[in-house]
Amino acid sequence: MVASEIVGLSTSNAMPRPIVWLHWGCDDEHDATLKRKVFNTNVAALFTAMTLVCFAVLYALTPSAALHKAIFTHAPFLLAVVTVPWMNLARHAGPARWTLFTAVTGVLIFTIWTVSGSLLHVHYYFVLVALVVVTIVPVRQWLTIATVVTVNLGLFLYCEFVGVAPASELLLLDASTVRMFRAIHITAIVCTIGLNFWAEEYAKSYDEQSLQSLSQLDALTGLANRRRLEERLSDALATSRRTGQCGALIFLDLDNFKPLNDSHGHAAGDLLLQEVGRRLTATVRESDAVARFGGDEFVVMLAHLGIERSEARARAFRIAEKIRVLLAEPYKIAVTSAGIDERMVEHRCSASLGLVLFTSQPVSRDLLLKQADSAMYRAKESGRNTVVIHSASIKSP
Repeated sequence: MVASEIVGLSTSNAMPRPIVWLHWGCDDEHDATLKRKVFNTNVAALFTAMTLVCFAVLYALTPSAALHKAIFTHAPFLLAVVTVPWMNLARHAGPARWTLFTAVTGVLIFTIWTVSGSLLHVHYYFVLVALVVVTIVPVRQWLTIATVVTVNLGLFLYCEFVGVAPASELLLLDASTVRMFRAIHITAIVCTIGLNFWAEEYAKSYDEQSLQSLSQLDALTGLANRRRLEERLSDALATSRRTGQCGALIFLDLDNFKPLNDSHGHAAGDLLLQEVGRRLTATVRESDAVARFGGDEFVVMLAHLGIERSEARARAFRIAEKIRVLLAEPYKIAVTSAGIDERMVEHRCSASLGLVLFTSQPVSRDLLLKQADSAMYRAKESGRNTVVIHSASIKSP
């Protein structure tokens, strides 16, 4: 027999993430609101970096020494913005936000006072920063919000009503180029606001879906929990009544689980339960369901076994036998003891399985679970490592 080797406790239940590093630092926050703020900060840093790069290219293509000078002005601030996601990953969310706001405000100040003045409407970005800070900084950090808003609105009002003279080289640009730059700046601001709203809604939706997923999954194994199993079973019963397809429920309990916990601790037991979950999942089809019912009890629901009862019964029994044989294979588990380095321990742990078939005949979900559980206990009484079908005992060869 081939021993299964368990190497760790991690089971990923996370939903797919389109750009992983946008979520850097999110998992380190326990509060859903703070997770969203970290995500929004990463999104803002990404868009800021992209905007600076795009304008650097645009400035480079424009025949103006003043705009060429602005490219070098942007470079150090761009480097600061790029470090923001790494700061969040290192659990420095507060400094990351300050770095982002300081870099954005700094690049605007240097661009306006050394190059564009009030000519290209760059100062409208100050209003954008004042708006974005509310979505990125937690409300309880009101002093940070007030500071950033006051500084940026003050700079905007100064540029708008007092004005800042642009560099003399910039005055050589023709009117159409100036209008183009003004339109591009305003468009970029509108796009940033839209992106900011998208990021906020996406983060909220992600949190809601994650919570819903976690409420239906067993935290240790990543399998469906009892609540999710009952939902799937109700759907399967309804489908069976509608189509005439038979299904089956397998209730199993591990036979030699407690000695492992007693000898090597609950961490070793958790590793074994995870491996049991992996073996069960590998045995069944995607249309079937595997759930951890509680403790060392698992339930497998088989669907679409055919219309003929006898054939469905035989098919379900073959799958149950396959599960019984697979779970009886030895487990190699990494255990640690006080003062002793991690070592591999081989443990044998069979399972007792109770099997009940369901057809198109009306039957309650709770009754099926009770019948499968009863058959499992009969398997225990019959010597363990056995499959028992409800109302008939069939011992494995």
